[in-house]
Amino acid sequence: MVSTLVFSITTAGLLFLVLGEWLGLPAPLGLLALQALLALSFGLMIVLSATNRLDPFLAERPRAQAFGRVARLAILLLAGLAASGGVALENPVRVGSLIAGYGLGAIALLPREAGFGVSGGKILAMGGMLRRLALAMMCLVLITLWLPLASAGFAAILQREAEALRGPIILASVLGVALGGATGLSRLARAILLLGLVLAVAPLGAAAFVERAFPLESLQGTLATILRDATTAIPAGQWREGLPDLVAGFALGGLGSALRPAGERVGQSMLVALLALMIALAGALLVMMEVIRLHEIVVMQIADQPPARWPLFVFDEAILGWLKVCGEAPRDVLDAFRACRARGYSVSFPISELRLEPGLIGPAIAASRGLPAVLGAGWLQAAPLIGLVAIGLLMHGAALLISETSLYRRAGEKALRSSRLLLARFLVLAPMALLFLLPAESALQERPALCLMLGSLLLILVARLADLLRAGVRALQSRKPHALPITPSAEAI
Repeated sequence: MVSTLVFSITTAGLLFLVLGEWLGLPAPLGLLALQALLALSFGLMIVLSATNRLDPFLAERPRAQAFGRVARLAILLLAGLAASGGVALENPVRVGSLIAGYGLGAIALLPREAGFGVSGGKILAMGGMLRRLALAMMCLVLITLWLPLASAGFAAILQREAEALRGPIILASVLGVALGGATGLSRLARAILLLGLVLAVAPLGAAAFVERAFPLESLQGTLATILRDATTAIPAGQWREGLPDLVAGFALGGLGSALRPAGERVGQSMLVALLALMIALAGALLVMMEVIRLHEIVVMQIADQPPARWPLFVFDEAILGWLKVCGEAPRDVLDAFRACRARGYSVSFPISELRLEPGLIGPAIAASRGLPAVLGAGWLQAAPLIGLVAIGLLMHGAALLISETSLYRRAGEKALRSSRLLLARFLVLAPMALLFLLPAESALQERPALCLMLGSLLLILVARLADLLRAGVRALQSRKPHALPITPSAEAI
């Protein structure tokens, strides 16, 4: 009920901003209102999800668990795709490695022990304990690697220094996870997916249908190029480039399996993992289609064409600066001529003199579709928001893996619920406090991070192999025939 109310208010506010832009609301004012609305909505979801009870902190209510887990895994995969060279699948080797690792982690880390639920779980075997602790280490390493990406995204949108936003981002993550728990994070993940469906997929699909401009041929050619590059790069030894993404994907898939609810069947867990992957890939393909379409407009309708023939949205005041011509942002046709006259161009300009501003790609795509630029600004802000929620999900997962493993290992189902909740929240606060105190110049580098994650991956696989060997030995022992005990009465007979 809470998430539905907040989502409805947020959607109504965004539609009001869209109407305001059509009525002449200045673009900077609309952008500030959009940022304030999203911050307020996400903050309300966290505050209204705050709880002192253990169950909503470990896992949300059963009726919302399936959709919530799909949304959380999809958000983690989208953040992983962004960290693998872009959501638009620019690097096929890294993207393929991430997906392969995700599938391997989802299959290899389907634990036999009980998941996290209301009634608790049985005492873990040694293999299960090692798996969970190693997976928690991988999550903590991913946090240190993804935090700079989220800081850079917010810095580009808010036009601030990334280092100045590092502290507030860590603080927001800690407060959001420690207060909201699994319920709050699931509400945020579901809100992002639903807002994307209502404010991105539906408008873009409607605009493409009206314009009859579906870049399916270009998309098909791009996908064929990606598959060709992947098939030629992996045998050539370039698979090493995707090794970090393979390990990161393994961590994401394993986290989704390890945090499943108690009593969930293997088939249902795999279905959740597959649906999350399909949603993440669909979002990435949508981004790819729109980026391809915008680049086609630049190549076919702007480059080597006189400015008088350029599409009108190029000079839209709301997205001024999205296209730089000879180093300047033209406000009209005359500005474009003046900018390149000194370089010897008088009629048309080559594509080498055109440059797209990455921070305005979203509004430019919206304007090229005839949609309000505030929608494009919302799409652009989705990237760092997804990164922030993904960091929160990793923090929450690592805290639960360590705290629940420790308490179940020591006391089983008799562990006090209050102490379990306190330990889980402490394990959220402690690593992030250390990360906050750590200077930016001494942050974890990629090579040590890869070594830590590879070591954790090997530990997980060895523990899993030990479990399988033990199960095999027990199966063989159960098949051996047992001799009947000899008793005095039997001898007498």
